[in-house]
Amino acid sequence: MVKEQRKQKKDISMWTTIIIVIAVVYILSLLLPSGSYQRTESGTAIPGSYEVVEKIYLSPLDVIMKVGDQAYNTFGKLFVTLMIISGLMGVTNSTGVLDKALANMIRKFKDKALLIIPVYVFATGVLGAMGSMISTVLLFVPLGLSLAKQLKADRAFAVGLVICGSFTAFMSSPINMLTCVMGQTIAGIPEYSGAGLRTVVTVINLCIVSGFLMVWVKRCQKDPSVYEKNFSGAEIGDGMDNVQEYSPLTGKEIIILLLFFGTFIFFAAGGVALELSMLPLASVVLPLVLVIGFLGGYDLDETMKHWVKGTGGMAGVMLFMIFACYMNVILNNSGILDTLVYYVSLPLSYLSGSLSTIGIFIANAIINIFINSGSGQTAIMMPIMAPLADVLGVTRQMSVLALQYGDGFTNLLAPTSVNLMACLAAAKIGLKDWYKLCVPLYAILAIVLIASIFVGTAIGYC
Repeated sequence: MVKEQRKQKKDISMWTTIIIVIAVVYILSLLLPSGSYQRTESGTAIPGSYEVVEKIYLSPLDVIMKVGDQAYNTFGKLFVTLMIISGLMGVTNSTGVLDKALANMIRKFKDKALLIIPVYVFATGVLGAMGSMISTVLLFVPLGLSLAKQLKADRAFAVGLVICGSFTAFMSSPINMLTCVMGQTIAGIPEYSGAGLRTVVTVINLCIVSGFLMVWVKRCQKDPSVYEKNFSGAEIGDGMDNVQEYSPLTGKEIIILLLFFGTFIFFAAGGVALELSMLPLASVVLPLVLVIGFLGGYDLDETMKHWVKGTGGMAGVMLFMIFACYMNVILNNSGILDTLVYYVSLPLSYLSGSLSTIGIFIANAIINIFINSGSGQTAIMMPIMAPLADVLGVTRQMSVLALQYGDGFTNLLAPTSVNLMACLAAAKIGLKDWYKLCVPLYAILAIVLIASIFVGTAIGYC
């Protein structure tokens, strides 16, 4: 107990991390020379044009006074959209329709339970692509354990089933506002652009996850001792018997599901086909949330109560993004952003466009171990990665993609991941058992990601 308390005292929270990073960036702004690249009319840095300029020193007051404007100009539209979408999640979740639909699906596949794996992986993948089933995966671990026992698999499978689909889709999603769209906003490229390649990669990866988990279950079934070792004496009920009884969806509940998933299809299609930005898309969704509330049997006050509860979950994310703007202010106003880009680009400049992009991917995968927040890492790193892409001669879309991959890749591998460690604790397994499943799976996924980087570079992905 004492050891656990000491360990908790040593843990560094995300808030402590962001303050430390801000302090480090500010110190760097005092030590590094100010410099700049020549830029085109569109703001793209011209490779080879970097030169040192007169040193610019910022006082702490200079930084503080500019943060509000920086946050508003960078994330204003995204904040409004996040409030509406998180409200949609809050109201829809409160109706219980999503839980009921999932329970019905489990009952339907009871006799052929192995088929639940691809269905579940793709269903959670859709939610993960929206960025909405990341922090809540812990709630589904008991369901994963129940399915694992029914299938005579192990506890690692239970965690893999509930977490791999959503996190894998999050890693390459074309509609993920916390990394993809935010990164595109910072990089100054159209929101929701480049959806084609991202969608293909997401579908391929979800197919790989589904197939891998099905093979894993079959391997467990061949060795009864695996099941006995994992579940003998465990008090988790009798598998599917613990799942709520089948109850057909009503007409209103079906409409709620159609509106819920239709909203995100509209976001994905509207941003590309209709060439609409986030605010018009979010404006259309706004009244649909009220409709879902009324269909769920709520009056206006109850609907807004659940809406506010849903948006409350995004408050921490948005506050973290505001704190991250301190870095943006320091980097942009001290003249060291281009200097950092120049230094980082030196080793990568000896590589081809594809290899340098892979370098960006690997760098962000490592950084994610320490900054375990997609929105936080994007807010911190994208201001550097966008001009770095200009210097390296690759498109800014490729830099967003590489950052998105890097952020997502180590989410299920890093022991600093709060969501991962919470799920493992709930399933009562350690990192060693988890890595036996996750490491080979993500080694396969890494091949797909790297292959897509080569393809993107070859086609001038933008």
